[in-house]
Amino acid sequence: MKRLTPCLLALATACGGAPDPAHIEAVIAPSRTWYHTTERVELTGIVTDVFGEPIEDVEVAWTVEPSAAAEREPPGESPRSQAFTLGTEGRVVFTGCVVPRDETLPPTICDTVAVRVDDGMPALEVTSPTPGAELEDAEGIVVTGSVADRGMVNVYVNGAPATVDALGQFEATIEGFFGVNHLVVTASDGLTDVSEVEMDVLWAPAYSPALDAEGRPSLVLDDGLSLWLGQDFFDDAVPLDRTATPVQTRDLADIMELVLASLDVTGVIPDPVIDDPPSFTLRVTDATIADPYVEIDVTDDGADLFVRLGTIEADTSGLLQVEGTSLPLTGTVRASGVAFAQMSIRKESPDAEIEVTLGELLVGLESLDGTFVSEETAAVFRLAEGLFRTTLETLLVDALRGTLEDSVPALLQDAFGAIDTALMGQTLELDSAPFPPVTLQIDGRVADLRPTFRSQVTLGLRTEVGTDVMSLHPDSRGVARLDVTDRAPPFFGDGSLKVGVRLALLNALLHALWSSGLLDVDASAILPDSIGGLVSEARILGRLPPVLRPPRPEEEDDLILTLGQLELDLTFQGEPVRYAVTLDAGVNLDVADNRISILLDEEPEVRVWTLQAPSNPRALTADTVRTLLLDLWPMLSGSLREGLSLEVPLPSLGDLGGLAPELADLRLTLAQTERARPRRGVLVIEAELTGTLP
Repeated sequence: MKRLTPCLLALATACGGAPDPAHIEAVIAPSRTWYHTTERVELTGIVTDVFGEPIEDVEVAWTVEPSAAAEREPPGESPRSQAFTLGTEGRVVFTGCVVPRDETLPPTICDTVAVRVDDGMPALEVTSPTPGAELEDAEGIVVTGSVADRGMVNVYVNGAPATVDALGQFEATIEGFFGVNHLVVTASDGLTDVSEVEMDVLWAPAYSPALDAEGRPSLVLDDGLSLWLGQDFFDDAVPLDRTATPVQTRDLADIMELVLASLDVTGVIPDPVIDDPPSFTLRVTDATIADPYVEIDVTDDGADLFVRLGTIEADTSGLLQVEGTSLPLTGTVRASGVAFAQMSIRKESPDAEIEVTLGELLVGLESLDGTFVSEETAAVFRLAEGLFRTTLETLLVDALRGTLEDSVPALLQDAFGAIDTALMGQTLELDSAPFPPVTLQIDGRVADLRPTFRSQVTLGLRTEVGTDVMSLHPDSRGVARLDVTDRAPPFFGDGSLKVGVRLALLNALLHALWSSGLLDVDASAILPDSIGGLVSEARILGRLPPVLRPPRPEEEDDLILTLGQLELDLTFQGEPVRYAVTLDAGVNLDVADNRISILLDEEPEVRVWTLQAPSNPRALTADTVRTLLLDLWPMLSGSLREGLSLEVPLPSLGDLGGLAPELADLRLTLAQTERARPRRGVLVIEAELTGTLP
């Protein structure tokens, strides 16, 4: 056995000669997933015998496929190694074969290494849409372009795969959401860095042109604002507490009750009432109304008015001659009465005034009695058909009729007239450096007045917004519209008062500001100190108008404001640099001081991407740009808050002190009762109008 082992070893080593190669492993250095052209690589064959022991003194022959893909360099020191310089992109296969000792035999021990040669990320170009485009395709946002690369490339639009044809042209359609949509188009070959194109575009189902004939920003909306006055606004059937301090009214009926209780009834009574001495003289020295009660019910033409006057007192004096005896008429007459009338509320045309007309006023006394200094006078007064009694009945009925005819139409005329003219000829000066000064012009009149029986009166205001300068964006398609129909504002349920603000009106205000240059700003003076000395020019340009949109399910604010494709152009260390930014901020509406005001997030969400990078990216980063925009936000949000502040077209009490001096200090205040809710392109704000009398 001891003699057999050396013989076996001798056979394995060719009877005592050098071991024969049995296996080769091809190795490339450096070892990477992909390579660039002009890069030098070295191929080495690790050759082993049947026992896995390395064999150094063998030659390995190297070939490359395609043959032109790499240039062979001069041989090195090791016969198993060969260096190449990569020449073309694509898949390159290196094959190493052990050269047989018998040169007449073909090589049989071989191995290969396949590598990917790629000079970088795919060349990606998006042809449509363009940054800042205004789109309305009902199918969504169609993204097209082309991509070039040596190998297979996948293109994605916001994560969704696009279809790429044999020529590298691609197309994808993604869902469009109302407002600013951020697009990220990426191309990947699976090896190199991803190519990426980002942009903001605006998508809406429709647009309303927003230029006048001379090219100034202007938009007219038939019902940009609507006011819903429910039955509870006129009469909520809750009695007024006139003993409270202060007295608070919650409906129009309450105000009328205060007016009737405070009116100088004596002023509408002739003095003297009868002057026919010596047979009959009558004066009313004082007259008051106490405990009035008013009901108002909305009808298809306006409203029905019912008034109950619980106590009417009149102090009398005079003489009445009865059968030769003069009876003194000094005393006090007490009565209760009721009145009913139908009121019409109409507006013939947008330019006409609202007319409140009181129909036939039916007045009657429910009771009448009196106390007098003379029992004889009291007895005469009790005679149903007596002259004294019938005269007083007629007197009081006429006084009540005159009081109501003078006060009720005037009160309602003032209330509805104030709604009609609240927005007429308003101007709003915005001047918040570094943003350019802009003068907003707002005009509005009631164009549609619709009473509905026992339900509500709805008033639609034709509104116009614009500025007095030429538009800097005349090619804009106009104001983005979420509502594409002329449907009436969606007022649901009951309540007292609701304000409907079309989202198109708020976006029209923003569009007018943008069109007038609000987002075209020289930012050189507000650059942070860290880069101020390195930047010779800086300009901010908004390629899209700011847009308000309804919140999405995960968002909690009333609205979301987006400033899209906000571009920052810099001359940084003598070279042009460009960034683009998206700003998103939550918006909540508040009704204060009878105005609709907006509250913006103190810090918006900021997205920054590079359009033209600096040669020294460490000196100017996206974080620097983000800081710049955050520093600018308080000034920008201040201008936007002012531009979106709207006066609520509320009823007014007019010259209430002229009707009843005691009510001169009665003040109306609008209080929001529920958060604003967007419905079908209309922001609905529920509120209550409260009167306070100290």
